[in-house]
Parts: sequence; C-alpha cells; structure tokens
Amino acid sequence: MFVAKLFGLLTVISTPTILKILTFTNMSSTPLTAYKRYLATVYHMCVWYDNDFKPGSKLWDSINKVKMMHCSASRRHCVAGGQRILQRDMGITQFGFMGFAILTPEKVGIHNATREELESFIHLWRVIGYIMGADDKYNICKGTLEETREICEGLVNNIFIDNVKTKNANYQRLADALVNGMWAMQPFLEPTAFKTYLANLLSSVSNNNLEIPTVPLNLFQYFIFYGLQAYIFSLQFHYMRIFANFLQYLSFWLMHHFPFLAFYSYGYKNSFVAIFKERLGKRG
Repeated sequence: MFVAKLFGLLTVISTPTILKILTFTNMSSTPLTAYKRYLATVYHMCVWYDNDFKPGSKLWDSINKVKMMHCSASRRHCVAGGQRILQRDMGITQFGFMGFAILTPEKVGIHNATREELESFIHLWRVIGYIMGADDKYNICKGTLEETREICEGLVNNIFIDNVKTKNANYQRLADALVNGMWAMQPFLEPTAFKTYLANLLSSVSNNNLEIPTVPLNLFQYFIFYGLQAYIFSLQFHYMRIFANFLQYLSFWLMHHFPFLAFYSYGYKNSFVAIFKERLGKRG
C-alpha cells in the first residue's frame, strides 16, 4: 500500500492548482520539509486505518487536525492573492491515496484483492472525503467499483498524464523532495527511477497509447527501477507478503523510536515527527 500511495502523491502534486499551494506553503519543497510533511501524512493514514469513526476518537482528532491545516493553508494562500483549495482539487487529492490501488493494484504490489476488499477500500475513502469536506459531486469514491475505476481512469487520461509530461520545474523539485525526503523511511527510494516507474504506470492506464518521455537511467537507477519491479512482482507470494509486512512494521517502529537514517540526513532534533502531543510510538 505504501508504494501505491507514494506514486499517487507523486501524481497529484503535478496538478497546477495543488502545486501552487504546496509551493506557497513551502512545507514540502526540500527533503527535510517533505520528510516531516509526508511522514506525518503516513502517520495520519495509519490512524485512519486502525481506528473507528467515532467523535472524540484518535481518528476524529486526526481528521480535525488535517482539516485545520488545510484550512490554514487555503486561507493564507487566499490572503496572499491566490485562491482557496478547490473542491475539484479535493477530489483529485483523493486519487493520491486510493487511485492506483483501484486502477492497477498488481502494478503497485496489491495482488489477489477481492471485489469486496476493493469496494470496502473505496467506501473508506468515500467517508474520509466526506468528512474532509468534499462535496458528493467531487468525491471520486462513489458508485460501484467500476464507476470509481472509470473516474480514476478519466483523471489519468485527462489531467495527470499531461501534467506529468510538462516537466514543470516546481513539480520536479517537489517530486524529488518527496522521494528524497522519504528515503529516511524507505532507503530504496531514488527520484529518477521512481519517476520513470510512475511514467510507465500512467502510460499503462492511458486509453490513447500515450507515452511519457523519461530520462536515461544510470546503472544505480536501473538497479532501483528493476528492483522495484521485482519487489512488486514478488508480493503475489504469501511468504513474501509476510516478510514485506514485517519490514514495514520494523520501519514504522524505527521511525517512531530510532530513525537513524533521519539522524544522518537531518540531525537528531529534526528526525522525530509527531502528529499528536506524544509520538504515536508511545501509545499505550
């Protein structure tokens, strides 16, 4: 699921209106700020997946915190002469968290998912979108599995491919910052290799046989690119999924308690990320 969401985020930040607000807030423009922002995003998602939708719950507090951050960024951008976060962009942002898991699950490491599981996943993000304030008109998680998949395909074909193809300098900077920032959590990340895989992923969804130009890879980038393909392929096997889940849990434990790669990259004080007053790793 981490792979699906990483490629989803790399996709949605190419949207010009979203890119403007992200650039304005300057909270994800460098590896350090991106590390803090997107690791916090991962933590929030863990809360959403592990808790119930009840007023006063940790999930409820998490949702309210994210809504307040979005409202603050939207208001400041508007005061500075920009525009508020659009309802359209809220729907586009939803894609970042669930789009590839629905469109191309096997290509992001989600194998043998049943229809019921995918529909439940869509329902979860429908509810999250609603609570975040997305109007039903712009909530892309609606209707049947096929209808949601069709909406996601439309976003790829009509918005995302063109956005990624433009090679906007700000997009390239924020995309590189995202991948380099999250390296401290997943050290197999490399910007050029992952952007190349993203281009292939988007092209595979295209119904117009569109291809996104990519840059040549060096030997190390080829190793990462094909290593990623091998890893995603291997997740169809039961014992590999068990091993991958163990590594993911280990990664979360390290990020909560001893993020040594972040120590190396950002220093001790910048390495710990908390979304509540206490780090999630200290929960009882």
